[in-house]
Amino acid sequence: MRDFGLPGALWLAAKQSGVWPLLESLWPAPRSGPGPAHYLLLAAIHRICDPGPKTEVSNWYERTILASEWGFPAERFTSQAFWDAFEQILPETSETLAPAEDPLDHAQLRLLGLWKEKQLVGRRLLAYDTTNFYTYIASTNTRNHLAQRGHNKQGRHNLRQVGLSYVLDGESGLSLCHHVYPGNVADVEEFSVALARIVRLLDQNQMARDTVTLVFDKGTAALDNTVQLAEAGVGWISALPWNQAPQELRERATKSCRRAARNSRGSGRWPRSSWCTARNISRW
Repeated sequence: MRDFGLPGALWLAAKQSGVWPLLESLWPAPRSGPGPAHYLLLAAIHRICDPGPKTEVSNWYERTILASEWGFPAERFTSQAFWDAFEQILPETSETLAPAEDPLDHAQLRLLGLWKEKQLVGRRLLAYDTTNFYTYIASTNTRNHLAQRGHNKQGRHNLRQVGLSYVLDGESGLSLCHHVYPGNVADVEEFSVALARIVRLLDQNQMARDTVTLVFDKGTAALDNTVQLAEAGVGWISALPWNQAPQELRERATKSCRRAARNSRGSGRWPRSSWCTARNISRW
């Protein structure tokens, strides 16, 4: 039985949103067989529908509507074929590329411009966050510099991991900017790199910095990052660890909210784990 539902919906969304035509224009397919754009999109769709290693993609692909839509035999989507295709997109020797030279960054900027034309992206609210993914890359593998041990958010601290920071449009949820970084880099340290990419994205797409508000959680909050945000001219809203909130705010929050907490279904205790602060919020 073929899987028509989610794979078909994602394939349709990729075409209607302009993602697929843009990928094809950046990485055209050869005269016969799938091109890098097919592998890139198939990897994303498989990750959403049935996460697993690339060795399982061909069997899964054969059972979906994509096989009849694309017309390629499942044997073309082996793990080695994915490796070869991704090497065409971003060669292993390109680890030191500047953002302006990175083909994936270029594709992301092109996508943002396209989505602006289609009015799929707002201009006010951006959501920023980080995550990480554990891998099974061996400790003896010294060629891979991205996979490093760090604080894994899934509790697999014994495995090497890769970090990912990303920015989403606050209205549509579309991904606007991302950065892959070594797994031993803390969230608070990654922010300065991500912020530089964010302001570059805004500037290149004629989105005034002072009209945008960036929202992030307390894992990114730090004095140095606050200074960088002020210098960048971007509005922001952030949760702060409770012990970093000003004393007068902590006292006021507890007194003003205790009554509301008692009236709720909970125990009557006001959560003291974090506090929200904001600076230079754009007008809505």
